[in-house]
Amino acid sequence: MVFGACSGSSRTGASGGSTSPAPAGSGGVASAAPGGAVGSGGSNVGGGGSAGGTVSTGGTTSAGGTTKAGGSTSTGGTTSIGGSTPTAGTIGPGGSKASGGTTKAGGATSTGGSTNIGGSTPAGGTNRTGGTVSTSGSKASGGTTNVGGTSSTGGTTSSGGAIGSGGTGNTGGATALAPDAGPTDASDGASSSPASDGASSLVTSIVKDGVTWTFSAPVLAGQFVTGDYWIIGPATVSAISPTPTSATPFMNGSVVNLPTADGKSPFDSRLNDGTDESWWFDAKLRSYPPVSLKPGDSLVSSISLATPASLPEVMRASDKSCSPVRSASVLTVLSAAPPADAFRPSYCDRSQTLYRARELRRDLLPSHPAPKPQSTPTLAQFEALFRRPWIDTNAFLFDTPAEYMPSYGQHVAFAVSYASLLLLLDFPAADKEPLTNYLVQYGIDLYGCVKAGYGWPAFGGHRSGRKLPILIAGLLLQDDGMKNVSATYPNRFGEDMQTVYVNQIPGGYSKAWQGATVIYGGHYGVDQTSGTPTDTSSNGLYAPYEQLQPKDWQLLTPPGEQLGEAYRRCCTSVSWVGEALAARMLGAKDTWNHPAFFDYVDRWMTEDDTQAVADIKTQSGFDYSSTWERQGQTASWLQGEFPQYSFVDDMWKAYRN
Repeated sequence: MVFGACSGSSRTGASGGSTSPAPAGSGGVASAAPGGAVGSGGSNVGGGGSAGGTVSTGGTTSAGGTTKAGGSTSTGGTTSIGGSTPTAGTIGPGGSKASGGTTKAGGATSTGGSTNIGGSTPAGGTNRTGGTVSTSGSKASGGTTNVGGTSSTGGTTSSGGAIGSGGTGNTGGATALAPDAGPTDASDGASSSPASDGASSLVTSIVKDGVTWTFSAPVLAGQFVTGDYWIIGPATVSAISPTPTSATPFMNGSVVNLPTADGKSPFDSRLNDGTDESWWFDAKLRSYPPVSLKPGDSLVSSISLATPASLPEVMRASDKSCSPVRSASVLTVLSAAPPADAFRPSYCDRSQTLYRARELRRDLLPSHPAPKPQSTPTLAQFEALFRRPWIDTNAFLFDTPAEYMPSYGQHVAFAVSYASLLLLLDFPAADKEPLTNYLVQYGIDLYGCVKAGYGWPAFGGHRSGRKLPILIAGLLLQDDGMKNVSATYPNRFGEDMQTVYVNQIPGGYSKAWQGATVIYGGHYGVDQTSGTPTDTSSNGLYAPYEQLQPKDWQLLTPPGEQLGEAYRRCCTSVSWVGEALAARMLGAKDTWNHPAFFDYVDRWMTEDDTQAVADIKTQSGFDYSSTWERQGQTASWLQGEFPQYSFVDDMWKAYRN
């Protein structure tokens, strides 16, 4: 059975057999409406999806077994540009790639580095998007901007050239980044020196993580606290590099104002997760220069991979990301300059709500000792993943920025869990500021998308991990809208729809077949407003099933699998443990507003399923005895997929009680 990303490795399955890579189906095909909701265009059981395609959830299994779902960590794939910037706009001797954030001779910055052009770091948080700009114009290795400090005017490229990925600045323009030309955190900048206050500057072009936007006339520009750029509109983008292609294969796409009306992608036409998913692409959504922008707009520009499925899946080293998109950058158009410590408004938020880093209640983050320091990730590992924008408006993440963002919801939940738990440890407060800012920014982005009508309702393992960043942002910003997101917008989050008390589903049940009172809600989950399964088909293949005996569980045919139990063990429950623990440690269990989620995670981690596994095999022949699909763990699933694979389990043992 192949779950999640593109080419999951097989595992020994039930009945003494081994699972085999099967067609990438999701247990029946279904259409997905904008916002990731299951639409009415597709049949629940074996039917065809709308718009001439099928929706994949990562694969099906042969009788008897499941395949370990998951993903791997990419290092963020970033390049550091070393050395100082000469007046000609070229990178001088000494610049080199820094592997893993180390400093090379010549003053290379650490992974993920970018020079803040015209941006000051406010009181309220340091900004480590690439190290401090020194008065000589060189980047300090791994440094941070002092709280309240501003970048000096000496740290920018000279007029006429923005620094591109190759490390050179061309007179009158910026270097273009070809697909696969190298990691995309080229030294960012704008093509003229900033104003003396360090807050903004008039520029003719901007470079961000390998994307260059060139303007038809100078625009006032600056940076948000996370390093993303803003400009004052109206403005016209006269050129975008890498150049967006205008014929098949469509690559390097740009779009104005996500989410798209039909939930389809404008970035790259080569969508494929083992099955051709190009029907999720719509060329009509693409924006080509000249692009006229006004205040309220967000331009998202992407860089394509020369070869799709060529980067490792984030949080699953044994697999490849399905996405043909390498990286994405966001340009926000404002009507007036924001405060220096402002977060970027969500790319889905046309009202452009501004939040400020100085408003963060960083004191609400606990400071616990790491239970096993040798098994604890570094902050830098997840700074590299969350520094750039996570574009999260395709229902199945076929177009995710593969260099740093997972292409499967389960892996999103793993990454969010790890990052959140790290922020609850006793790292120095200043060291936690960058990752805190990046995770809050992701929460702001997601919340803006929810308000715009988008969501991540239950669909197997695809829709986990999006609620916790919103709640963390809401807690730290003391924003009631974010904290109450699931009450205001029900049926938007997979974890909540897929956890339910058995006595709250139709049928008059008081306990599950093995005695549990809280159960998995099935592939499509339970409607939170009515308490009824969202799968209304006659056989209930996608509905709750644990109230029934295993011999009565519906099978997905072909190939013949217990869809509910397979996904409960492979692709959902195991990735929720860190989320639930982080929320508890933040005192946010009540704020989460869905007690069944926490009780279900407790069941997963504490219930001995030895007898249940044996009974399932006796009644049905399906075998879930592999250590990675057993309850009570996350480490067996993550072993071999992520270096610090026991971290969530270590934290659970130390801090759940």
